[in-house]
Amino acid sequence: MMDKLVRFILRNSGWVLLFSFLFTIPCIYWSARLYGNLKPDLEELLPKQSRSVKDLAEIRNRLQTIDYLAVLIFTENPKAGKKFSIQLANELQKAVPNTISAIEYKIENELKFFDDRKALFLDLKDLKQIRDFIDKKIEYEKSLYNPLNIVSGVDLKEPILDLKEMLHKYESQSSEFSHFPEGYYATPDGKKRVVLAYLPTHSGGAKGMADLKSTVEKAISDLNPKTFSPDMTIRYTGGVQVTLEELGALVTDVEKSAEIVFLVVTLLLYLFFGSWIATIALFISLFMARFWTFAFGWFSVGYLNANSAFMGSIVLGSGITFGVILLSRYLEERRSGYGPLRAARISMIRTARATLTAALAASAAYGSLFLTNFEGFRQYGILGFSGMVFCWISSVLIFPALLIQIEKRKSLIKNKKPRKSLIFGLLCRIMNKIPATILTLSVALTIFSIYEISQLQIENVIETNLGNLRNKKTMTEGGAFCFRFLDEIFQHYLTPIAILTKDQNQAREVEKEILKKKADPTTSELIASVQTIDRFIPPFQKEKIALVGEIKSELPPRIFNRLGQSEQKMAKELLKYSSLQPFSQGDLPPLILDKFTERDGSIGKMVLVEPPLTNSLWGPTEIETLIHTLRDTADKVAQTTSPGSTLPIAGNLTVTSDLLEAVSADGPRATLFAFLSVVGLVIIIFRKPNVVSLMLFALVLGNLWMFGIMLAWGLKINFLNFIALPITFGIGVDYGVNIFHRYRHEPSKDILKVVRETGGAVGLCSLTTITGYSSLLIAGNQAFVSFGRLAVLGEVTSLIAAVVTLPSLLLVIQKLRAPAFKAGKVINQI
Repeated sequence: MMDKLVRFILRNSGWVLLFSFLFTIPCIYWSARLYGNLKPDLEELLPKQSRSVKDLAEIRNRLQTIDYLAVLIFTENPKAGKKFSIQLANELQKAVPNTISAIEYKIENELKFFDDRKALFLDLKDLKQIRDFIDKKIEYEKSLYNPLNIVSGVDLKEPILDLKEMLHKYESQSSEFSHFPEGYYATPDGKKRVVLAYLPTHSGGAKGMADLKSTVEKAISDLNPKTFSPDMTIRYTGGVQVTLEELGALVTDVEKSAEIVFLVVTLLLYLFFGSWIATIALFISLFMARFWTFAFGWFSVGYLNANSAFMGSIVLGSGITFGVILLSRYLEERRSGYGPLRAARISMIRTARATLTAALAASAAYGSLFLTNFEGFRQYGILGFSGMVFCWISSVLIFPALLIQIEKRKSLIKNKKPRKSLIFGLLCRIMNKIPATILTLSVALTIFSIYEISQLQIENVIETNLGNLRNKKTMTEGGAFCFRFLDEIFQHYLTPIAILTKDQNQAREVEKEILKKKADPTTSELIASVQTIDRFIPPFQKEKIALVGEIKSELPPRIFNRLGQSEQKMAKELLKYSSLQPFSQGDLPPLILDKFTERDGSIGKMVLVEPPLTNSLWGPTEIETLIHTLRDTADKVAQTTSPGSTLPIAGNLTVTSDLLEAVSADGPRATLFAFLSVVGLVIIIFRKPNVVSLMLFALVLGNLWMFGIMLAWGLKINFLNFIALPITFGIGVDYGVNIFHRYRHEPSKDILKVVRETGGAVGLCSLTTITGYSSLLIAGNQAFVSFGRLAVLGEVTSLIAAVVTLPSLLLVIQKLRAPAFKAGKVINQI
């Protein structure tokens, strides 16, 4: 069957190429559409049914805005900075509500609104205490000047009231707003200012963010900051800026990675095969497979996330293995004197089983990721699985047909002298002289790896600080770096965790329950503040107004004049006429009211929870504790009226928590499935116990070393580089399969001869794969760097285990020729 298929492909090579090219043309278009739809947001890595993803979608549907672009203004001239921020805000207001939903740069009106109503925000008991103090003060004054008391010598105690302590309660509630100079968003010295431009939820996505940023940049350019002050500089931060930076960096990294892989792999192929034409032919077949892969990805996935964006380079680096093995055998047969058709037929038949096994092993490893719920693994698995399949199909369908058509016009063989690998020739001589030493070193590395694994503590291996996985430039000098200036200006968490309830009463219940958690010592340090709209609407207003009226009418001028200067000032603030006017939530300033207003116009159904500013230093336990506490508390309130219901909760930390849980749950599952799949595949294909045991020996050894070195090196597992673990199982079998498949057909059963002659092609395959992974090391995104580092490590350990340690083991066994286990018998049975 296989022979007939090969003959058909070779005899109809022209038609095969024609139909393949025609099929590839629309695939190029679909591939471009897939690459044009990059989504770098972390929530895109989570499954659609994930709690944080569903909650985030619900909150986006209900709220008018959830993200913003912060324009930071730096100048040593505070007046110029203030003037520029006012004019910029006025200019940006023209874009509301199209590309911008709202503008914020000052809070002076809001501060005045609450400052005029200080008395209403004091506790009722404090106002009663003030009234009682005045009554006692009046009585004291009467007694002090009573002649009878003077004659009697009674020691009268003067009533004391600490107005400062009472007002301190109010100031502590408003401290997050009152520190702004003149009510403008700025540092106390006015040298750093910020203008916030909010993104409308209907304009979400990369295009809406780009339009917002473009609108802001144009306004700034038209105003020309240098005309306000020569030293004025503008920087950007906020969720919009960070997303745009990471998307731009991701596109740049993908392009740069593809260029590096193409150039380095092209050079490696030419140096090894000595033919530009053969190298180009190999790349043509490989790029066709790549287009097929991403066209399939367009219909099966529809977009690329932060994990799958680099699959183009990975497919090029890993998928070229099958073509390299076939081309190496093809040129070997041509140098032996066979014509193109005969050489192509032999190379296809003799390498098909080995390359198919390697392709299936790699596909099984990738396929294990497809079975997980974690979207960051799943997309990678779909594209990796299909990529390996399509690359193998292209290597046995397109590539041989190309070789036949090329050789009709120009021979690929200039010198019939066999090309040998100098590196693997030297390696074989070393293995032949000191196989026992190599084996001893391998055993030592294995013991070291086992020791490192035995000391494993999961909490020390999982990466929890997502800042270490973002774009390096963004974190060190870009938008994420500039978040520190927002913290300096606002002095509190600007993007709190939002909980949406069904009505205002439910919001009050949720707030009350979370405040209990804030008072609990086990969770108090995880919650900085809890807010609802009630925080801005003081209770018992009528009673307080009545008390203020009593105080004003009862306070005699003589007593007021005897108060200290600071106390007189505080008393005047408390007794303003506006304090006698009640207000409701509809009277609140727009800046406050809009934050608690939903798209449908409903008000007050949101609870905002602010974590401490130091949350970037938290570990997985603290993050998961906070998120589970908030979810359990909110859901418990919801289920008192509607059993089984939940409340949407969204914020950066909810996504982080779900990411950590998804990796912890799906990572080990994918790894185990990949291992079992590869083991099962080896057993099915090779069947003989001796062969299977040798294959699995190399597989286990390579992965054991990788784990040990990873732990010793201090590399941490994250939502991306976990992929390298199951993939390495496929790699661990790949090289051993190609070496031992050729060994089984070698009449002399000389393992060193096989390594010497086939090792070059296997080494080239490894170098191309390492090049694909190494291209990630220059990426700005540190998650990709961590993946590239771990994947290269797995590639190297797998290659050494299969091509160095395993042959050395066979040589030692053969030399010992132990009576109970003769190597010759073992080797001859392979």
